[in-house]
Amino acid sequence: MDSGKRKRSSSPPPPALPARSTSHSGAALKPDGLRVRPSAARSPVARKSNPSKQRHLKDECYSALLPALLIAVVWCFGCYIYLWISLYQSFTEDIGDHGDHVVFNKRKDILAVKLEEFLVGNTPDNTAAGNYSAKNYVVGVLEATNYNDINFNTTLFGQIADANVAKMMQSALISQTGYPNLILGAYLEPPLLMEKVNGDSIQRMRLRSHTPKDLTYISYPYKYLQTKGHASESKPHGACSQKGAQWILPTFHPKSSDEYFESNVFKKHPNFDKRWELALGIGNGTDNTHNGHCPVDADPYLPWIHDVFPSNDGGHIEFIISNKRRCNTDPNTFQSDLQNLEPQVALMQPIPVKRMREKYDGKIEGVLKALWSPDPDSHVNQDTKQTESFLANDDAFIPPRYILGTSLNDADEDGKYTRFICRFHTIKVEEGGDKSNGKPRLKRLVLGETLSTYPYNPEHANYRKRGSKPMLTTMEQGHDEQIWNSVYTMKCPVPHFRKNGKNTNDNVLASIIASGTSVFRDTPSLYLDLIPIRTTARRNREGFGLLSVSTSPSGESPQFDPHLAWGGAHVLPRVEASGRWTNIPICRPPKVDEVGTDDDAASVTKSTSPESAHNKTHFLVACVWASQSFSTRGQTADTDSSTSDRLLEFIIYHTQIAGFDHVYVYDNSDTSASNATLAAVTDLFDTKVVTRIPWPHRVCNNNRPMHSNPGERSSQYAAENSCRARYGKDTTWMASLDADEYLIPTGKKWKSIRHWLENVTSSESSTKILSFYQTRALPNVDKMLRYEGRTSSACKVDKKADAKKDGILNSMCLMKDRERTFMETYNCEPTTHPKPKAWAWRAKKQIYKPDFVLSHFVHYAVVTRQILDKPLETSPRFAERTPFERRVNELTEGFLLHTKTTGPESTSKWHEKCPRKGSTTKNSSCKVGIPSPQILLGEETNLSARGDDNEPSIDFESNCYRHGRVIDEWVPKLEKALQPFKKRQQKIV
Repeated sequence: MDSGKRKRSSSPPPPALPARSTSHSGAALKPDGLRVRPSAARSPVARKSNPSKQRHLKDECYSALLPALLIAVVWCFGCYIYLWISLYQSFTEDIGDHGDHVVFNKRKDILAVKLEEFLVGNTPDNTAAGNYSAKNYVVGVLEATNYNDINFNTTLFGQIADANVAKMMQSALISQTGYPNLILGAYLEPPLLMEKVNGDSIQRMRLRSHTPKDLTYISYPYKYLQTKGHASESKPHGACSQKGAQWILPTFHPKSSDEYFESNVFKKHPNFDKRWELALGIGNGTDNTHNGHCPVDADPYLPWIHDVFPSNDGGHIEFIISNKRRCNTDPNTFQSDLQNLEPQVALMQPIPVKRMREKYDGKIEGVLKALWSPDPDSHVNQDTKQTESFLANDDAFIPPRYILGTSLNDADEDGKYTRFICRFHTIKVEEGGDKSNGKPRLKRLVLGETLSTYPYNPEHANYRKRGSKPMLTTMEQGHDEQIWNSVYTMKCPVPHFRKNGKNTNDNVLASIIASGTSVFRDTPSLYLDLIPIRTTARRNREGFGLLSVSTSPSGESPQFDPHLAWGGAHVLPRVEASGRWTNIPICRPPKVDEVGTDDDAASVTKSTSPESAHNKTHFLVACVWASQSFSTRGQTADTDSSTSDRLLEFIIYHTQIAGFDHVYVYDNSDTSASNATLAAVTDLFDTKVVTRIPWPHRVCNNNRPMHSNPGERSSQYAAENSCRARYGKDTTWMASLDADEYLIPTGKKWKSIRHWLENVTSSESSTKILSFYQTRALPNVDKMLRYEGRTSSACKVDKKADAKKDGILNSMCLMKDRERTFMETYNCEPTTHPKPKAWAWRAKKQIYKPDFVLSHFVHYAVVTRQILDKPLETSPRFAERTPFERRVNELTEGFLLHTKTTGPESTSKWHEKCPRKGSTTKNSSCKVGIPSPQILLGEETNLSARGDDNEPSIDFESNCYRHGRVIDEWVPKLEKALQPFKKRQQKIV
């Protein structure tokens, strides 16, 4: 019988066993020698016959239970404290595993209701039944971060990625607006007003107390794309139909308005007022392409956005923003523009912001009364007036109020270095519709607000540059060469929502964005409003809140004082009363967008998931900004239309010979007068090799660098940074090149650029940037033809001249032979290798690691991770220090062949301008290449075997050098690779 049964038995216990001898400590020894407690060696009879020992045993049990009881009390108290700490944290912010800060959407009133429901044990019927009305749904979304009780599959989150809901939403929008998505718009705010404090010496920003009615609204409906094969037909394409939303952004004015923007304009000049009219859409007629031009001139606090896209993990919406104040910097001509556009610099200067959580003191209460607030009893769309009357506002969302901080410690953790409020929203088709007109009723549902972040502090980067000026230069300082302030990146964190109450850091909304399922038939269901936080631009170089920055001994650059700039109670106006960009579409992440635009969202989800978003699929890629036709800097009259031929050759060489995995082509052709694009070239290649991104943003200033009003190729700078931000996360190395540039390996060791770069990667772990010094190659006169184009004052065509030696020698101009490649024609460099260090570095091109370079400007890596890793170190202006950047050895590694077009007009009278043999004069006006008999072979040179005496260059003094491997290897390989494209190339031309 087991022990359990013996305890239940009523029979008397067995007699006690005789006690064994004991050893020390009163422990009995078993036969096997092990010690046991004395109580264990005694029988129940023995214990019963000794009451004093029974009491002793009870006391012993109590003593043993007391520590456990104390532990339980401490544990319960800890749980109680943890509960209230959790409730307190719900008043502040929730921080994800990546440090992403979530907006303060949990309001005290909602929390009180929830706590009351928990204590009473009641649950609203509609929530328990899974029936979410519009208002209850939004309240649930506001609670989601803290309580994790939103059922993802039964709320609007699921509907955001639902194809049937998307179809219904798009149909309703088309019936209301003619477009399947909300239209991008801008609210223009009146200028900031200043008030004098401390006498007349200090000016402080006044509260922005205007109302939504004081804002000017401009919409930007885009032009429908023509249906392929049917030029006369068009259908309403979605805003995400061209690999992103950048093609619908209004960044400039049409060419027909150039006369108002490129002339000498001062404040009192009538053209200045005309610019405002054009930006406001006044007098633009009923053209369906735009109701207004770029609004930045009329409201310079609006960021000059060139690109917007989600990160591959869906956690952020990234913006590529240019600084429009750099477009025209000649103070003698564009003084009014420089003054008007000062806020563009302010947008690059972070400020501290905090959310107002606690009870307001009397001062704050007075401030709030001075600011506009919506009528709580009104359900009218108060912020959009007549512009979006079809769209009802979200009356359930309770947004936070924001106040400018006076120190970093006085700001929220996610608001220490911010500049924009990011409001995320979607729309819902309400049941029943509008009975007055029979159309569906739409409602905007706000999902949350976050504060923007910078990948690095632009003000800090500027301060750490050696010899830099303040970000906001004065008129006396003249042209600003601080190219790192031309373009910057800004991010809007996506509000954080967890799934099905699970204790996880997964963000449901970010997962939807990352999968691309919130975009159906190229039409988004998620939108973003971007609200700039307006302050005057800081004029000191030291900025605000920078590490280890102190006032200079001379006192010339004192620290910025926010108390003097905006005071301690500067509450921001509500979003509805603030100037802003509205309805910015959230399209697919770049990696998902590469899959295509399949109508079946599920197929996109299978192709790319957030889990694989960070895997690098490429080793080496190239970014190319190009246009079907273009004008060289400072030569607006001359147009180069060779890009299609050049791009075809560029892609074939770099992908099939040099070893590049992918080429991203930013097609700037939409800004030209013709409708031709580079799609005819890019469509020849598989999408796994070439991606074309429509890039319709115009260059704001195409002057030469040394002009009194130096050029600012804003479109190119933004495109390069867009490519780095969009696709840099998916590759190890990246190069920003022009279509007339070739990276060519030298020496006898390397089979391709990739072969050499793989060796660098494995042997030089510290190298992050590889610089190719550059010189402009000349067209080899022996490879040219007599000009047979249109007659001009510089180039007259002699139809009687033959095409042989005498015909070329007597021809006034020359042109490229279409049967030869650009590589062969321009294989004639003006210097030997290595190229001159004194000046060839200025036009260098680079292969760099995009995870190290944070901002790249055509020729230079201007901001790197060193600004984050070693923030107290100064930085060179146009280079990164060793060992991170090094020069490529032209003799043993590779070189850049720059085949920039030399037009027929530049070759005019070449036989008169180029010195003949025996001449002692050196004429720099000779623009054609007279090849030297010396052939560059990397570390050595050889005399070449000259051709027959009919070569035109035979009688002239040489001025350039050919490369042997280009002649013997790369040109033959390129010609062979081009053969399959010959017939298609003729169609392109």
